[in-house]
Parts: sequence; C-alpha cells; structure tokens
Amino acid sequence: MDREIVKRIVEEARGEEANLVVWDKRDTFTVEPKAEISVEEDYLKVTMEDGKATLYVEYGWIYKLVVEKERAGGRTGARAGFGTTFS
Repeated sequence: MDREIVKRIVEEARGEEANLVVWDKRDTFTVEPKAEISVEEDYLKVTMEDGKATLYVEYGWIYKLVVEKERAGGRTGARAGFGTTFS
C-alpha cells in the first residue's frame, strides 16, 4: 500500500476520532483513537496502551485499511476503506 494513501486514511481516522482497522498478510487489528499512530518512511507504527504495545506494519504487508466510526445506536461499523491486491 502506498505511504501517502496510508497517511491520508490515518489523518481521516484522527480527524473523526474513529477506529482504524488494519488488515495485513498475517492478522487484522483495530487501533483505537487514543493510540499514537506514526506514518514512517517504510512502515506504520502504532503505540497502544500507554506504550505497553507497539506494532510496526510495513506498507507492503497492508492490504486493507478501514476508518470505523460510531453508528446511530452506539454500534460501530465500517464506513470507508481502501484496499490493495498483491501480485
């Protein structure tokens, strides 16, 4: 996935105070708005739980990012996403 696309989606999640759902080749994880997200040169760095857990995900491993925000009624759901395919 392209760094600029990742940066744009991360900024959207921050602006809306929404969860960011990341799918990579190995796993899927949800990043809550209070987590620290850094868009580095070659990877996405996510620091969660007051620095107790840090994830590094190379852009080439990410195949889908979704901004998830609250729906009416308190449920969360995928609102917008971007995906890529591997060759």
